[in-house]
Amino acid sequence: MEDVGIKGLNEVNNYPGFKSLHLKHVYRTGDDDIYLDFYKKVLSKAVNYDRAVGYFSSSILAANLKGLSSLISSNGKMRLIIGHPLERDEFEAIRNVINYPLELSQKYTNTLLDWIKQDKDVTTKRLDLLAILIASGRLEIKFAFRRAGMYHEKIGIVHDKNNDIVVFQGSANETPSGMFEHLNAESISVYKSWETELYDAYGVSYYEGFRKLWAGEQKNTYIVDINSEFYEKVADYVENSSLLQSFTLNDFSDFEEQILQYESQQANLTTKTTPYIPEYLNGHKFNIKEHQRAALNKWRANNYRGILKLATGSGKTITSIYGAVKVYETLKKQNRSLCLIIAVPYIELANQWVENLLDFGITSHKCFNNKSSWLPNIEDAVTAFNMGLKDFLCVVVVNRTLVSSNFQKIISNINQKSLMFVGDECHNHGSSNMRTLLPDADFRMGLSATPFRSDDDEIESMFPNTSKENLLNYYGEVVAEYGLGDAINDEILTPYDYHLVPVYLNAEEQEKFEDLSEKITSIITKSGGNLKKEDKDKLTIYCGQRSRLLGSASDKLHKLDSLVAQIPSGQRKLTLFYAGEGKPFQHDDNDDEEDFKVIDHVSKVLFKNGWKTSQFTSSINNVERKKLMDAFKDEAIDALVAMKVLDEGIDVPACQTAVILSSTRNPRQYVQRRGRVLRKFPKKSKAIIYDFIVLPNSDFSQPASKKLISAEMERIGDFLLLADNKLEVENQLENLGLYYDI
Repeated sequence: MEDVGIKGLNEVNNYPGFKSLHLKHVYRTGDDDIYLDFYKKVLSKAVNYDRAVGYFSSSILAANLKGLSSLISSNGKMRLIIGHPLERDEFEAIRNVINYPLELSQKYTNTLLDWIKQDKDVTTKRLDLLAILIASGRLEIKFAFRRAGMYHEKIGIVHDKNNDIVVFQGSANETPSGMFEHLNAESISVYKSWETELYDAYGVSYYEGFRKLWAGEQKNTYIVDINSEFYEKVADYVENSSLLQSFTLNDFSDFEEQILQYESQQANLTTKTTPYIPEYLNGHKFNIKEHQRAALNKWRANNYRGILKLATGSGKTITSIYGAVKVYETLKKQNRSLCLIIAVPYIELANQWVENLLDFGITSHKCFNNKSSWLPNIEDAVTAFNMGLKDFLCVVVVNRTLVSSNFQKIISNINQKSLMFVGDECHNHGSSNMRTLLPDADFRMGLSATPFRSDDDEIESMFPNTSKENLLNYYGEVVAEYGLGDAINDEILTPYDYHLVPVYLNAEEQEKFEDLSEKITSIITKSGGNLKKEDKDKLTIYCGQRSRLLGSASDKLHKLDSLVAQIPSGQRKLTLFYAGEGKPFQHDDNDDEEDFKVIDHVSKVLFKNGWKTSQFTSSINNVERKKLMDAFKDEAIDALVAMKVLDEGIDVPACQTAVILSSTRNPRQYVQRRGRVLRKFPKKSKAIIYDFIVLPNSDFSQPASKKLISAEMERIGDFLLLADNKLEVENQLENLGLYYDI
């Protein structure tokens, strides 16, 4: 009898699938009724429904019970991930039925079918409906939480009986206010599996993202069942706090230990024991790119040694991890083991490596922060590796820890034939002291877009290039090059427009600039290239003063004020400002300004013009940096104001505009900064770069002025070479009395 009922309902709903609905690609409140035009129609054809949202209300289920008939009658299921706890009455309604015996499931299914057949108004029975959906196995709910910030993605994946799939993503939560036209203004984008080009470009990414999230494989996001003790404690805390609408676990110190325990448990559950090449990466089918494969082939042909000079954003990290997995697979066939050590300059970059390694099934030992947090674990891990209990070991270490006596003692116990060393931003390993502390590994790979310094600020060329010699002696030659031009042409990086903002020294700044330049030239000339220590010390002081003078030229703030005031509020998001370091070379007479750094002056100008910004500097702790980066990516703030901390390796692919207020004469810095803004990101078709160039206020033919112009033109020429608006900038240079020599 029960089977006949289900069969009969299926016959009533025997309509064509999703293709018959003629769905649009975008639904927006005002133009469409998201609930009637999309949500209700699609669910009426659904046999399975996956949804990930920040907020959920059982009222939306009650309003659309008839729309769920196809899912219920076809023995389908709705899987729901929420980022904010259920209301207390909803949780109480389902907590006692979550673990009901499966044999009772049919009873509750029949109740649902009766309600649907009778077209019963269940808006007042939303809690009963929620409990029955759970008890019948038609609905499963999990709770997502993050260490910083609330989980509030909004993804929907719906299957019909023809195995067609509709993926939708947008601003709408699974609530009445998210779906009904008379409440919030929302929008969603729709991707259909039968429109393969759009679906492969966008839909697959969201589909794979939900799969990873449900399985607990999503980085930095953790999943617990709705009936877990952890969830109930969080729900109780949120209910009794004033933070109900801005839920973030970082606000709750009481949960810190539980979060750490959960992270540890989750890692043990999801980590694979051996490295592997993933089938998907970031939601897309993974295939190593041709330039990456070519680089690794050249590295292998050079006896597994060499420097990969790959453009910022072209995938150095993925290339090296892929290479390491292939080395592991080769060694494993020979019954050999591999210890992979990755050294990076900053903790932020180290954390990015840790996350990227997880995509390849690699859990790494994090050797940074407090020694007590990593030393005992790595000692035990190396012991187990040397005893043959493990055939693979991965360590991510920052350079400061790499040279420490504790770390050096540990890695000295590892057989060099089993050791692979990857130096990210390997140009930092060029000093003679660092060179002696790099591990004696059979497999060596250096990564840098700019491995060698053509000049180090202003005085490197006066000394032997020992840094380059040390790098070549350790890593081997540059075996592969892939420049920014290659990456832009191959559509791996984003094209860009380049805009000059001319800044002129005032009379006092010009006089000080010429005086410092004369002192620098005099020391270099008198030394005959054989500089004594006292000469080097003086040069360091004078060059630093001159650099600070140029970095804090007073006209910069005036030009910045003018520039940022002209940028409409809708175009301010995802902007990086690079300010000069330290305090201005000279201060105003106002004593209140004495303690202000250059970056503070920049922030004041932005604030005055209504920009929402935060400073991103080395002085803020890791938790705060994570919050700032999340706020930037989520567009809660317009811009980050930084000095040097974003120069090397930190991923900010969402960034679409860079304002370079100050730059050293080291090409590495401006190449790295340009690379930050050129990374690919959805809907980013072009990047914008504003470059503040410093010009003398006097005769351009004066020796010091000519050197200043020459240094600025070197950077301009480099940026201009690949800019889309090259002709426009060349005309501007001519109007400024400057000439670009191709």
